[in-house]
Amino acid sequence: MHILVIYGGESGERDVSCATARACATHLGALGHEVVTLDAALPGRLQVLADTDFGGPPRTEAPQPRELTGDEVLQLGRTLKECAPQLVYNCLHGGVGEDGRLAALCSMLGLAISSSPFAAAGIAMDKDFSKRMMRLLGVPTADWCFLEHDPQPGELDGLVERLGLPLIVKPNTLGSSVGISRVEHAADLPAAVALVRTLNDRPLLETFVPGRELTCGWLVGRTLPLVEIRARDGWYDYQHKYSGGTDYHCPVELPGTLAAEIAAYTEKLNTHLGCAGITRTDWRLDPEGRVFCLEVNTVPGMTATSLVPKAAAAAGMDFSALLAAHLDGLARS
Repeated sequence: MHILVIYGGESGERDVSCATARACATHLGALGHEVVTLDAALPGRLQVLADTDFGGPPRTEAPQPRELTGDEVLQLGRTLKECAPQLVYNCLHGGVGEDGRLAALCSMLGLAISSSPFAAAGIAMDKDFSKRMMRLLGVPTADWCFLEHDPQPGELDGLVERLGLPLIVKPNTLGSSVGISRVEHAADLPAAVALVRTLNDRPLLETFVPGRELTCGWLVGRTLPLVEIRARDGWYDYQHKYSGGTDYHCPVELPGTLAAEIAAYTEKLNTHLGCAGITRTDWRLDPEGRVFCLEVNTVPGMTATSLVPKAAAAAGMDFSALLAAHLDGLARS
């Protein structure tokens, strides 16, 4: 199959995207596919796999994001059309790759894409909108507030009273824990909100759920074994994800029917959103045994430390087998 692996771009998740593309493109080539690569930050420059430089591993500090211009997106479309691959393999985390625009572009050009359709991608990328959908579907999620505007005097104090402390402050449309803060004291909240603003995004404030951090991979219509994430110190922020300061456990031992409950909620959410390909749904489990959904990632990381490959390994699939199952599922869907 002639596959174009798209990656990079200029979002705050660029480094992670490059690492994902390195792993996926290498294994797709080893499976016998004809692979070319395209860095969305260089939208007119196709490369064969042997000549592609994906850069080093993810930095422990996220890069400063930049939005692709309209001309760059148009050039991206021209390059996709000229290349005419049988499949666009989406490794483009954040921005145009994950908010539905790339999927919409491929749809208009009649090109198959490895990730979710544009509507599902757009809803999942918008954390406020997706949490509203969770509530409609009866999927439990923590209380939150979305700051669409700069907070007025006293507004943040009111949100602290409503949501409590600690609070999680995160960008509404970024992943990989870029720009996320855990706020223990009300005096630190303005700085956390300002950090999100520096990333050209709007803040979502969410009640912190103590307990265990879990994630559930979803592979072309079926759930994978749960993975538990345990940061060795502090909590699971961007630095812990990509500096080796985290332990992962899979499969996970949970009491009663909790694992089945999380899997059922994950399947329900992904199915109703219309997701496709590989996704990852993140969860918190509090000390009382209650689960809370955080978000759905429609272009999850596929690096050496990523969670979906760990879940696939627990299900008996190495990285190549995971990608082969992904492609087979796309062909049958």
